[in-house]
Amino acid sequence: MPRKNCCKETIKLKPTLLGLILLLAGLPGSVFASNSTSLNESLSGYYAREGNDGSPAQAAGNNIYLRFFPERWLAILFLPYPAAQQVDSSTITRVFAAARAQTTSSAYLRGTFDLLEQKATLQIERYGYLEDRIVFECGSLAPCTIKLGDGYLELIKPGVINEHIIRYRHITAD
Repeated sequence: MPRKNCCKETIKLKPTLLGLILLLAGLPGSVFASNSTSLNESLSGYYAREGNDGSPAQAAGNNIYLRFFPERWLAILFLPYPAAQQVDSSTITRVFAAARAQTTSSAYLRGTFDLLEQKATLQIERYGYLEDRIVFECGSLAPCTIKLGDGYLELIKPGVINEHIIRYRHITAD
């Protein structure tokens, strides 16, 4: 008589790996341990994508800004191009603060935040640490990572064929 498998448990590899990555991302790490000023720089001001107000902004249709908040929150602001050219850095800082005050969890927000002429989109996510990088959910195939440098950061987005590395420069708050 053939044996019957009464246990139909299967392990789903992709959800297991994603869960493991997210678990590791939530554990405290040493991304800022080697250079304690990096954390202070990242919490002051924001980061602007290189290529804002240029051909990358024209192609994408927006300028992109990124800001870190205390308690491991990260916000990405998408300002419509070319209207973004008239927005100054103090307004961008206030938009980040106004949007962050609207939510206590991960969210996508769309609006003028009582500061802009056109509606902008803002994504707020939690981030964690994985070795020497910051990891967060960015809505792509796998989590995005951030590698901090002196006065800049590199956002590494996974792609189907290869990674996309987008450089952002640090803008201090006014």
